[in-house]
Amino acid sequence: MDEAATAERVPSYVFTTASVEREHQFDAWLSIMRPLVAMTPHSPVERGFSARSLAWDLGPLALTHTTMPALDFRRDAIRLRADAVDHWLLVAPRRGSMRSEAGHRAGAGLCYVRSMHRVSAGSTTDFDAVALVVPRDFCPAGARGLDALHERHVASQLGGLLADYMHSLERQLPRLGAEHLPAVVAATRAMLIACTAPGPDTLAEAMPVLQATQLERAKRFIRQNLLSARLGVRELCRHLGMSRTALYRLFEPLGGVVHYIRAARLQDAHRALSSGTDMRSIYEIAAERGFLEPSEFSRAFKRHFGYSPSEARHEGRLIPVRPVGKRPATVTHLAELLSALA
Repeated sequence: MDEAATAERVPSYVFTTASVEREHQFDAWLSIMRPLVAMTPHSPVERGFSARSLAWDLGPLALTHTTMPALDFRRDAIRLRADAVDHWLLVAPRRGSMRSEAGHRAGAGLCYVRSMHRVSAGSTTDFDAVALVVPRDFCPAGARGLDALHERHVASQLGGLLADYMHSLERQLPRLGAEHLPAVVAATRAMLIACTAPGPDTLAEAMPVLQATQLERAKRFIRQNLLSARLGVRELCRHLGMSRTALYRLFEPLGGVVHYIRAARLQDAHRALSSGTDMRSIYEIAAERGFLEPSEFSRAFKRHFGYSPSEARHEGRLIPVRPVGKRPATVTHLAELLSALA
């Protein structure tokens, strides 16, 4: 039997209004959120309220991925007394934004902090966000910093890294087993403290996680801009907010940043050539990826793959596609998970 198939997965719980009649969708959503926060949708409830929340139980933490329409929210004194949930909520939007009643706003690329033990109110636009639920005793060293950030976002550079880490963690959790949770929790604690209470010691402890997050951020930028003529060291430094020296150090284990970009472009050219759908000439495909000399492209391609571009096209050699794990579809009460956190 496949060991991976029998490994215990990280517990997860999903709630969606998709199967509820349109006019009752908001009531269904409110039924799981009412214990934590009051909500008022921006659109009439008769139009429907298509929302979904997936929560991962990480033991002393919870990570959620939520999509929902625009609304106003309020966590009032009555709820504070009723549920005694004393956590921080760190929200990293992918799409849309969150605004506090005081006017502080956080959108994509930022990490917004709310202290659930304090009265708070605000609004969201149509929203897609990952959120980390952090109990007060999880990282005492970062408590003062997190409290000071109530209804604000983490400083831009560190906040961007923290948001990227949260998005990366959410993408990887479906493929992780429960045995990975201690390492995930330790890395998350180090990352939180480094980003909310930065200092020489905390940054040193979190450096492996920070570097891994920066590297993934750089790789994602390269993938998204692979066909851009501007893609290079200068553009990467500008996007990541780091020096050339730091960027070179980051990519050193991968053979260097220029080598990585070149290899990524060759891989993308291979996909196009072997797809059977891109019928442009080989050198049109090469030029689109920055290889302007046909002979240079042929040599580089053959060194990288061991065969020529024309062989890749004619023999239909395909790049293996890594399977993506399916997310569980268990329904539970989100408020219960948050209340049960240590």
